[in-house]
Formats: sequence, structure tokens, C-alpha cells
Amino acid sequence: MRKRRKTVSEDRLTITQRNARPENERENSSPHIPVDQTIDICSRLQAKSVAACRCVSKLWASTLRLSHFNELFLTRSLARPQILFAYKKHGRFCFFSSPQPQNPDENSSPIVADYHMKLSFDGLFCEMSESVHGLVCLIYTKEIPRGRTETVRVICNPSTGQSLPLPKVTTKGTKVISYLGYDPVDKQLKVLSMTRRHEYTWACGGHQILTLGTRELSWRMIYCRIPHDLPRKSICINGVLYYPATNRSSGDSMIVCFDVRSESFKSIIVVEDVYRAARDGYLIDYNGKLGLFEWDFDFDGSLELLVLEDAEKPEWSKHTYVFPPNLWEDIVGNTEVHFVGVTRTNEFVFWIERMMPSCVVYCNIERKTIVRVGLYGLEAGKNRKVYTRLDHVENVNLELLL
Repeated sequence: MRKRRKTVSEDRLTITQRNARPENERENSSPHIPVDQTIDICSRLQAKSVAACRCVSKLWASTLRLSHFNELFLTRSLARPQILFAYKKHGRFCFFSSPQPQNPDENSSPIVADYHMKLSFDGLFCEMSESVHGLVCLIYTKEIPRGRTETVRVICNPSTGQSLPLPKVTTKGTKVISYLGYDPVDKQLKVLSMTRRHEYTWACGGHQILTLGTRELSWRMIYCRIPHDLPRKSICINGVLYYPATNRSSGDSMIVCFDVRSESFKSIIVVEDVYRAARDGYLIDYNGKLGLFEWDFDFDGSLELLVLEDAEKPEWSKHTYVFPPNLWEDIVGNTEVHFVGVTRTNEFVFWIERMMPSCVVYCNIERKTIVRVGLYGLEAGKNRKVYTRLDHVENVNLELLL
């Protein structure tokens, strides 16, 4: 008896099984679409469509797991960055994403956030890292027996729906800070963890590193010759993790630079104004360089930015951008806004969550324009803290979190 024809259709790609031959015979026969062409076509799809294509046959499943396909997909995904959203609700951590508008103007259409995945969440407090090569690190505290608490670290890939709890950090310290970094040369994702020596000081007591995608995850101790306090923030730019800190021996204010590939540390001594901007402001990626940005809720129409031009000298440049008078007030009014980050096209992005629908505000420093773009799809997260991350890319490499 002939089976009914089965069709899978995603993003204008249709794969059809035209007969009911045995599975092993179909696998050994010549594919209807050449492998190279299959890889090229599927690399242009969205992650959800790739997941559907992997279910077509064993051949397609193995083809779409090849490292060549994963790299090609990621390269093309970098050209279509997204905004990643996440919030906690009813014991779940929910992830959404929407296309990231490129050079939006007053005629830009509203964007819609699509649901990705949800993760069981029983934590008391939570932090979410920046999106690094399509992955994020959730760090939260949960209660354990005898009135104690423990810190849990989970790596999530919203594109594939995977999550991976990391092994506990072996330490005698009272607090652990973890940051996600990417080495673009060896194409490796690593997690750097630092421990707080004891509860009466913020002195950093040890450094450990973990490499993702190695099957057997384990922390390795690494040496840092720079005694410094535990950082509160970091950013990864071109394979280097930057974070502000104070030298515990000399008292110097500095920016610590951790090279993800060599797993080595160095420091940049900075003056007080630069350190304050790093400590109290935001660390941003500005044209592939470290930028420091201080945001004042009483925005007066001008943005000031410090950029690390040369880490060896070191040399900083200061940029001031002045917008037309009253433009911010006309677009945003007195609504509370939150700074999100800077896009690859140097647009400063802010998030307005109290409006319905929610809004994303883009300040283009080159054109001196401010545009508000409506956002739909996050209505269920109303009155909740929404984590917003720019330049998120889809990463369909399933081997990273196995």
C-alpha cells in the first residue's frame, strides 16, 4: 500500500518524499538535491527551519550537522542580527527574538518578537550575559536544604532550544562571577570564572576557565599576576574580555584585558574619569574597539563616548554627539528608558517597557536622528524585567552544548 506523500515546507523550501521505498534504500540512493546545494540553501534559512530540515532524513540530519554548514550558517546569520529578549514568568525563563532594524527611520514598521524556548527556573536572583556568538549564560541563585543557597550557571542557545548546566566551580570563595567569551581564531567559546576571597572583601581569589564543546566539561585553574577586585561587568570584543577593576596592591584604577585564546591577563592603567565611566557607565563595542558610555536619565540632547584607540600606549579618544534641541523629548517624552547597547552601525539603542506596545528607540549618531520603533509579541512579559540584548545571531551548532 502506497504511503501518502509527506511534505515539509519552511521559508520557501519544499522537500518531498515521492514514494514509500524503505528507509535504507532511500538513504543509499542519490539525493534529489546535491549536498553542496542543500548546504547552501539551508544556510539561508532561519534556525527553526533548519531544525525542521534535520527531521527530513538521516542524510539531511548528518549533512546539517557538518561543521562546514554550521560555519556557513553563522556567517550568514551575522549579516541579519536580531534582538534577543528574555524574562522570567511562572517558574520559567522565556526567550524571544525579533529582527534588528537596520538604519530605521520614522517610516519603519513595528517589529514582532518570536518565541524561542523556555527554561525551568527556580532561582531567587538572576543575571544574563550578553549574547556571545548566539549563546547566553544565565547565572542565578537557588535555595538548597538547610537554609543555604548555591549559584547555578546555565549556558543557553535560544536558536536550538538547548541548555547546559555547567559543573560547579571548585572554590572556597563566597561568590563566583562568570563571563562568556569567544575566541575568533580557534573558534572556541569559553567561560571565565572568578571567585571572591571572602565575604568581607571584594578581592578576587582565583581564576578558572572552561571550554565549551569539549564533551567532558571541567574547570581549569589559570594564573593572573594582577591582584584585583572582583569585577561587576565585562564585554567581549574580538577575542578579548574587558572589565574595570582596582589593583589591590597599588590602588591603581585599570581596565583588565583577558585574551580568550591565550588565557592571559594584562591591564591598562586609566585616569579617574575613564575609570568612573567604566565603573558607573556601560562597556560597549564601538567599531570593534572598547567604548565607555555614561547614560544620564536627564538626557540633554548630547552623547559623550570614550573609545580605546590603542591599548598599548594606551590612547583614548572622546566623541561628543549633539542632537537637535527637544528631539529626545518629542520622541520619548518623560517615559523611563533603559540603555541597551550600540549596534554595529553605531546606533545607540534604548528600551521603553512601560509603553504598550513596548518600544525600542534608536539614536543614530551619524545622522543625528532619534526613531521610536514599536515592538509586539512581549505582552506576556508586561511589568516584568525584560533582558534585552543586541546583535544576537542564530547559532545552529548542536555540538556546543552536548
